[in-house]
This record gives sequence, C-alpha cells and structure tokens, in this order.
Amino acid sequence: MPALPGIAVATTLALWLLAPTPALAASAPSRQDVQDALERSVAAGVPGATAVIRGPGGVERYAAGAADLRRRVPLSPDHRARVGSVTKTFTAAAILKLVARGRVALDEPVERWLPGLVPNGERITVRQLLNHTSGLAEYCAVPPDSTLCVPPPSEMTRTWTPLQLVEIGVGAAPTFPPGQGFSYSNTDYVLLGMIIEQATGRSLTSSYKRMIFDPLGLERTSLGKRSTIARPFAHGYDVLAGGNWPLDVTATSPTIAWGAGAIVSVPADLQRFMRALLAGRLFPKSLLREMKIAAPGSLNGTPPSSPVEGGGVGTYGLGLIHFTWASACGVQGHSGSFPGFHTWAFAAKSGRRGAALYTTADVLPAGGVIAAFQAERTIACRMRFGDIGARKPRG
Repeated sequence: MPALPGIAVATTLALWLLAPTPALAASAPSRQDVQDALERSVAAGVPGATAVIRGPGGVERYAAGAADLRRRVPLSPDHRARVGSVTKTFTAAAILKLVARGRVALDEPVERWLPGLVPNGERITVRQLLNHTSGLAEYCAVPPDSTLCVPPPSEMTRTWTPLQLVEIGVGAAPTFPPGQGFSYSNTDYVLLGMIIEQATGRSLTSSYKRMIFDPLGLERTSLGKRSTIARPFAHGYDVLAGGNWPLDVTATSPTIAWGAGAIVSVPADLQRFMRALLAGRLFPKSLLREMKIAAPGSLNGTPPSSPVEGGGVGTYGLGLIHFTWASACGVQGHSGSFPGFHTWAFAAKSGRRGAALYTTADVLPAGGVIAAFQAERTIACRMRFGDIGARKPRG
C-alpha cells in the first residue's frame, strides 16, 4: 500500500533531519542506539515498534511498546503484523521466477494474460506494472471509493475481490500514457497477482507458498485473506483517531490490498526473504540486475511523475527500492503501510546482512513520523555497518 499522509507529509523533513555524516560507516549505530531509537518512537506516539537485524556474526532482536494496548501485552519480534507494500517485492519475485522459467516475459503486453480487462492493455507491459510506469490510476484514490484503503470503522471488514479493485483503477483516467512517467499504483500489483494466477494455474496464495515461502522456510508468513491474524499477533492502531484510546484497526480486511499489500509476516522472515533475494537465490542474477534498474522519475520526478513517498526516498526498480543514504544508508528493499502498521524490510547488496522492522501505527503525528524514520535509518545503518551480535543493550 502507498505511504499514507501521516508518513508521507513528514518524509522530507525527516530526511533533512537525518542527513548522513561523512563518518557514518566509521560510527555505525550500536545496539543501544537501536533500542533507544525504538523507545523514542514509542515516546513520540508509536504504540509499539520491533525489529530484527541479521549479519555474519549473528541475529539481534529488538522491541519497545505494546502488542496490545488494552491488555498491556509487550511487543515482541515474534508477533505477526500486516506488512503492506513489502508484499510487492514478493509479488515481483514470483513474476521474475516465472520469467526465469520462460512462463512470462517482462516486455509482453498485459493483454496477453488478461484479455479485455485493461484499456490499452496491448501497450502496457509486465515490466511497466512492476516499475509503476503503466500510468494506471491508483484504485485507493478513485472517488467515490477513495477511502477504500483507509476505511472507516463501519467498512473495515468489508471484503473486496481483486477484480473489483482493478475495475476501480482501470475505470479512472490514466495518469499518463504507458512508459511516460512514474506513479506508484496498487492497481499495478493486483494485476500482477492476476497474471501469476493465470501463468501458474494456481491461486496467488499457493504460488507464493510454492515459489517463495516454502523454499525459504518462511513459516510465519502468509497471504492474509481474513480480518483476523494468526496468534501471536500485534494490534495495529490509528493513533490520530479521537477517543481515550487509539482506535484498534487490526480487523481491516486484507482484501483491500491482495497482491499489492496483504501479506502477514514477522521481521525475521522478512529479512530472510530480502537477503535471499539480493543474494540471487530466487532467480538468475541477470534478472536481479533488471530488478534494480531505476524507473525514471521515481527518485525526484516532476509531473506527470510522482516520486516515491514524495521524493528523495529512493529509486524504484521492479518491486525493489534502492533507498538513499539519507533515508536508509543506501540499502535495498521495500517499505509498506497498511491500516495500523508501517513496515520496512531491506538487505545489503550482497544479501549477507538484512533487517526488518514494523511499527503498530501507520499514520502518526509529526514527532512520531520523525522518530519512526530515525529508527528505520538507525536500524538500516547498523545492519549495513555494525558488528551484529555485539553486547546486548540495557533494559
């Protein structure tokens, strides 16, 4: 799912405040720095934040805040959460595995797989869906369904089919002609999920499981289909809603996202996936190189392009973001928002180091946004340059 206003509005300010220093690699954050960053996030209004970092020397686990505010359950990296648009990297990886097998071609038209569904589908390619250069409208933002991806309480458990989501997106005017700009669109990745089903003859759930989850041993990762999450799970909150308590939005139906953002996972599984991906274990390295090619306009594009999260965050390839130094120490991966959760998962270029974290709120006050981005960057920089497995932090 796209970054929502509470995250996106403060991105530029957060990146400015977190500008890199020349001594960054020489002064990698310590374990205590990471724990302190998570605790500052909680103090700034994030209900909970948790992370896992993996490096050649071991694994580090971090947590602060609550998994359930009302029951006062402490958050742990073992709690499942909805990972939002980190799902897109899984979808892209499944497509690229099919490309490696000769089942799908990057530059073939969408029309071949989904005849008659997408207007101008003969001119929109699989590659353009992957790197958001198709020009297809974002179904989350099309009136009268513009609250579809951030539903009010009365609509949280409403279910949607992939076809319904696509029909909303393709029924709106295109943002630009195919290949003539960059604009992040969940419509692209729901269509890619449909192509995976057509190419494999299996459900998207089964395809993820066979191609990615089982081979990598991602035992706590699944494609969400219901409003409930398997235990143990973290509750997600809208901290800006009125009332004595933050609004619990955990029950939001994952059908608002499907192949664009419906996966449920834990940080350990997410970093394992990203490491395997960047190490070239999922498909040939020639396709990994294709995956890393930046879409023009994705970093700091001008209209009709709309750069990732407002600009300056990173370049977008085929379902993979190369984060800037200011954003996350130059690592590669993806971020994701889903009502109640914000997630980051990334790895170093070699795949020998990886990290993932999530917060249990996606829309935050400005101070919370800045603290959350500081935690993200601290974790990314420790993952890339730190002595992973060094002495445990206090507390």
